[in-house]
Amino acid sequence: MARGRVICRAWTGRLAVAALLAIGLAGCQALKDALPTKPSEPSPAPSQSPVSIPVVLPQPTPTPILGGPAPTPSPSPSSTPGPNPTPTPSSPPPTGGSCSLPPSNSPDAPCSMQTPAFLGTVDKAITLLTQQQPSIFDLNSKLCENCYYVKNEAAYVSGVIKNLNAAGLCAIHDGEELAVKSSNSFNEQYDILLSSGHIRRGGGSYRSTCTPSWF
Repeated sequence: MARGRVICRAWTGRLAVAALLAIGLAGCQALKDALPTKPSEPSPAPSQSPVSIPVVLPQPTPTPILGGPAPTPSPSPSSTPGPNPTPTPSSPPPTGGSCSLPPSNSPDAPCSMQTPAFLGTVDKAITLLTQQQPSIFDLNSKLCENCYYVKNEAAYVSGVIKNLNAAGLCAIHDGEELAVKSSNSFNEQYDILLSSGHIRRGGGSYRSTCTPSWF
């Protein structure tokens, strides 16, 4: 009987130990399950090939080479040409001449017939003009020796005045008569063109003397 109790106790002790072991194992497994698990390493993303972006660099401005050809400038847009301006009409031929004397202050000076002082000089100026510009005369039409028909009256008057200036006299044509002077103390009046259009010369061309000069 005593042996049986001993065996029973021994078996009972074994069962207790086995139970304790089972409980311990279960606790270890529970403790293992309770512990946090190590995070898994993230999988590396697949590498992407870098996109090549072209870089545009500014073009350097060319430096001109001394002595080389100059750069050709860009042609400017051509503007539409406008109408040509109307030319200014030329002034009529002068009836005065070159005179170094100042103008007279006696436009209403009295005139009278006197002995002419410049008659010979006026005749010479006319004769010289027929030689200088024969084209302004009709040499086949004359009323006296060297009294030709005048085809261009403006050129005739201007030419006589020019020749008188060259002789040292001042002269001006008032539209009817030729006025001649060498000072402002007096001037002489000449009519150098007949109503027929021929040259008037000699004593018949002298008209009067004005004292003082009116021009």
